[in-house]
Amino acid sequence: MELRDFAEAVLFSADLSTKLSAPEVFTDRLPGGVLTGVQVPGRPQAMPLVAARAIPAAPTPHSIQDERIRGGALHTFANHELQALELMALALLRFPEAPAGFRMGLAHIIRDEQRHFRLYQERAEHWGVELGDVGVGHFFWNTVADLRDVGSFLAALSLTYEQANLDFAAYWKPAFAAVDDPVSAAVLQVVADDEEAHVAHGVRWFERLMGGADFELYKRTLAAPLTPGRAKGPVFNREARLRAGLSPAFVDEVEIHPLTRGGAARVFSFHPFVEEQVAGRTVPKRVRAIETDLGALPMFFAGRDDVVLGPRPDRDHLLRLHRAGFAVPEFVASREALGSRAIRAEHPWGRSPEVCARVGERWDRSHAVFYDKRWAFALRRSFAEPFADALLAPPAGAVVSTVDEAVALVRDGGDWIAKAPFSSSGQHRIRLRGEPEARSLAWLTRTLAQGSIVVEPWYDRLADVSAQIEVGEAGVEHVGMTRFWTAGNGAYRGAQIGPWTQGLPKPLARAVHGGVRGGAVSTVLREAARWVGEALHDGGYRGPAGIDAMVVSIDGEVRVVPILEVNPRYTMGRVALALRQRCSGVGGWLFVTPKQLRAAGYSTLEAFRDATLALPIEVRPSGMRSGVVCTNDPVAAEQIVSVLCVGPTVSHAAASWQSLGLEWPESA
Repeated sequence: MELRDFAEAVLFSADLSTKLSAPEVFTDRLPGGVLTGVQVPGRPQAMPLVAARAIPAAPTPHSIQDERIRGGALHTFANHELQALELMALALLRFPEAPAGFRMGLAHIIRDEQRHFRLYQERAEHWGVELGDVGVGHFFWNTVADLRDVGSFLAALSLTYEQANLDFAAYWKPAFAAVDDPVSAAVLQVVADDEEAHVAHGVRWFERLMGGADFELYKRTLAAPLTPGRAKGPVFNREARLRAGLSPAFVDEVEIHPLTRGGAARVFSFHPFVEEQVAGRTVPKRVRAIETDLGALPMFFAGRDDVVLGPRPDRDHLLRLHRAGFAVPEFVASREALGSRAIRAEHPWGRSPEVCARVGERWDRSHAVFYDKRWAFALRRSFAEPFADALLAPPAGAVVSTVDEAVALVRDGGDWIAKAPFSSSGQHRIRLRGEPEARSLAWLTRTLAQGSIVVEPWYDRLADVSAQIEVGEAGVEHVGMTRFWTAGNGAYRGAQIGPWTQGLPKPLARAVHGGVRGGAVSTVLREAARWVGEALHDGGYRGPAGIDAMVVSIDGEVRVVPILEVNPRYTMGRVALALRQRCSGVGGWLFVTPKQLRAAGYSTLEAFRDATLALPIEVRPSGMRSGVVCTNDPVAAEQIVSVLCVGPTVSHAAASWQSLGLEWPESA
């Protein structure tokens, strides 16, 4: 039988027996002309492509305990096979000049799909569901039927839908066996075995016709709205893909690719020096590498359709994060590489004149005040008036304009800290005590020449806490709170993963709770965050913000210093909260430097990476339960390596960290 006659019968016949018939032998002497303009395939009246019946909710392994739902699931599987064989028949008619081997292979795959349809139909009927009893979708047809070249067809049908079927068959076989339906489970095994050969046919011919079969070529060839995320199912059948001829690198890329729907993207980008830029200062060369080291961190609060703008981390690093339970978004090297991608919104880490120029926004000069430590200091004072509370530390310190004012404030004793108006991460500040020495006087003179500064007490701190908010058009949303750790010089060392009060010494924990529902200190901090958020909102700011605070000891009593600093941007605390959402364990997100790793005995960053890889990771459906995973690429880092370390308790996490020869930030 001529392939063209066979394909026309399969595609256009409304008689199911004709549609499912195939000869023993094919010939391809009269391929005919190119067929276009096919809107819908021929279908039996009981099962039109666009069904009038509602499409039922997707079945689950649990729901198929109900025999009717089980039959409906098999009916859906049959519909998928029917669309596949119709699309393959359409390809034979649309690509008559394709190589004979490709066309003959496609005809034999159609016969497999016909057999699969019959097997699924028989099992659906066994469970009381006839063709047309439930609604069916037509997404496969909609996304493939209009493709005009063989490469796009192979990318869509063979390398996406059939590749995904390797997972779905492996997923559903044990599910049907578990509900005592071994016959349907055996059918799924037949389908799984055949699909490997079908994917192999697609890989072989994609490589021959397109000049390669690497992932990037596949991704470029795949027509919207399909994405590589459609090429996998609820489990990932790696071995079947390798047997089908996909390269290990290709399989890795499919495994980590987000399950995108091709929607408009939010674009995230990392700009850690916005305070420096707002202040008009040049970023010191010694710290510039942080922008590259931590550039991928926005991935942890990006969604599946979102894009992170910047260099893509190493694939093996992303694969480990994926297997630890973290979604891996798309990375784009430059704004130009976004091309015609639909953009929903820009989400830079923070805004400054330079950042706004990059993202095509106008910098509002009035927003510079939100970065100013003097503004935060004034907010703390104004908050203390209507929210007077025994928990609040007594107002202390001042904004000073001259060296004499600063010296007079600190002369009477105690420890103090002076801060430049625009500073972060322990930079542009100095400790003061009594009569300032020459070095301190020089700093004060130099800094005050630029304007006034904040001088406030150096408190006996018990805990550093950060409240995260989102300021939107409608108001202020409280996102969460984290406890964080800093080094003596103010540099960030990491954050607690888990409730911020977890792990506090018992006497401090009791004072922090204060017998108040939700916690006395937490209540004050939420109110302070709302106070800041409303001020930001009234000033026209929209976006994320972090408000740093301290729990301190004053004369032996636990007190709170709210609104210590305001960061009108994303913060490490926001990243820590995003990490926490994907962890079922508790522990810490820790920052270490290459120098600290060398001191711990690691001759290279590769050695440290390998040590973390040797530790087991436990991942549950609710997230990472225990283990250690680097959250930026440790080998490529120059300044900072960030590491997530969790366990069933903080003590377990600390023990894992200490097994790497490193010190936990606090006793656990």
